[in-house]
Amino acid sequence: MRARLLIAAPALAVMLTLTAANARAEDEHPVVKLVKGKVKDAKKPFALIVEFKIKAGKEKEAEEAFAPCLIATRKEPGCVAYFLNRDPDQPQMFIMYEQFKSVDALIAHLKEKHTQTLLKTLGELGDGEPKLKILTVPE
Repeated sequence: MRARLLIAAPALAVMLTLTAANARAEDEHPVVKLVKGKVKDAKKPFALIVEFKIKAGKEKEAEEAFAPCLIATRKEPGCVAYFLNRDPDQPQMFIMYEQFKSVDALIAHLKEKHTQTLLKTLGELGDGEPKLKILTVPE
């Protein structure tokens, strides 16, 4: 369960040893590999929607863990948008909306200390398997 959350959350961004942009495909971060498989042009913007559940009673802790990452990520040059949302009907459900200028921007984001710290924390607080959706800009 923890590994699944780490893979799906770049944002969530919550994780394993990260690779350099020129790493071999089998060494790439799983989220980067997934995004590369979905986008036609790695140099164009794309978005991620990550839906995940937090253990009961840990919702406030999850929000607090996100706070520094939200601020820092929005300052990253490759970040277009980075927002944490909660489902009012299911308080344990969180949805991240993330948009990056390119795959390289996502790679840089995943290498950031604030992202790695968040992903580690979310790995401990997560409950179940997160869902990850990749969106591309129409041509």
